[in-house]
Amino acid sequence: MEFKPTSKFSAIIGNPPKRRNITTDVSSYGKHRNPPYIKRNRLTKKQIKLSKEIHKNEKLTEKSVKNIWTAFLIKSITHLSNNGVLAFILPSELLQVKFAEEIREHLKSEFERIEVFTFNDLMFECKGQDTIVLFAYKKHTEKGEFFSNIKTIKELRNNSFILKKNNLLIESKVKWTHHFLTSDELTFLYNLKAKLKTAKYYCESKPGIVTAANKYFIIDKETENKYKLSRYTIPIIQKGLFVNGSVIFDDQDYELLEKLNYPTRLLQLNNNSRITKSLKKYLQIGEDLEIPNRYKCKIRNNWYVIPNIAEKPQGFFFKRSHLYPKLLKNNSCAFVTDSAYKIKMNSDYNLDSFIYSFYNSLTLVFSEIEGRYYGGGVLELTPSEFKEMPIPYLGITKNQFKEFALNFENKENIEQILLQNDYEILNPVLGLNNSDITKLCTIRRKLLKKRIRK
Repeated sequence: MEFKPTSKFSAIIGNPPKRRNITTDVSSYGKHRNPPYIKRNRLTKKQIKLSKEIHKNEKLTEKSVKNIWTAFLIKSITHLSNNGVLAFILPSELLQVKFAEEIREHLKSEFERIEVFTFNDLMFECKGQDTIVLFAYKKHTEKGEFFSNIKTIKELRNNSFILKKNNLLIESKVKWTHHFLTSDELTFLYNLKAKLKTAKYYCESKPGIVTAANKYFIIDKETENKYKLSRYTIPIIQKGLFVNGSVIFDDQDYELLEKLNYPTRLLQLNNNSRITKSLKKYLQIGEDLEIPNRYKCKIRNNWYVIPNIAEKPQGFFFKRSHLYPKLLKNNSCAFVTDSAYKIKMNSDYNLDSFIYSFYNSLTLVFSEIEGRYYGGGVLELTPSEFKEMPIPYLGITKNQFKEFALNFENKENIEQILLQNDYEILNPVLGLNNSDITKLCTIRRKLLKKRIRK
């Protein structure tokens, strides 16, 4: 793409509406392609080894070798002159994921000035990948870390954006994604969190069943009947998308999914299963699809025997969500895939109270802060991030939970639930007054608005 930069920013962006063949072109600093975004599981052993060496040479651990862009970024730094400038379009992972924390620290140690630009819109053609623009200066008269969120392309064209420092964000090692929160807001939030126990204190949470090929191992009733597989299957929930709108999942909900012909049956075979003619036909389909060659299938004794199915979960938390995270009580016969974390309560605490206590503005604010988001506004929490959610636990009766579940199912939006729960939970547990709760709600809306670009 050819363009005439009118500022350092237009040198990166070029002509934004076209969104094609994005390259960096920082005037006198030379012209280079941006690093590719390729996950580790798509790399060859040789590429992984080389990436590890690049990290090791800069005294970084292997834990951040999750995507090849990290190796490109780190290696590029070593090629800069003493007064060089780095300018890259990078995935927003740099700002928000745990593995990138040491890379953020590495940038701070290598550069006197760092500028990070985030965007309300998807500015580049990266298959829905949320991206940022990074400028890093080896030498600069005005030192520090500066941030700016670009709301519209117009701000780029007329250079009306403002770079701001956020010292508390840098000092506290909070994910840089939240640079638009003020120091006062961050202090307010973390002071409240310090007064609470986190989710791991109240429950155990483990990933659900890993099939290695959901589309093959999780089938609908039609496929089950066609290949006479009913004796080999168990009920399962494949996606959080299937359980919208409630805090309880029961057998009626499961039966409805079956009637709609969703994939709800997990093929559960063991090493001693009798292979019938019809089952053999279905296994042949898997072999034709080369599923036995997938890594997780290849390391099994028999590629079609899924390990660690264990027991049906008491509840499940779906790791990906949109408007709000989903935590449900499992009153059905169904198991769940690794799209969710299985919840098992610790002694002295019950699931009803845990779910009820989870749905408040403070906990949901920290789901935004601790989690990460992708293009399209999908929020994701890793197992460790879920375990760190602050929970203002308040014990309730079965009748209270029954009423809460009914209100939750009939809600128009999550704000209706939070409006009630914030005052019923945060006031008695943390002593928050109306002004504090209003402040929490404002912060949550700010974070949500940024994530879903509304």
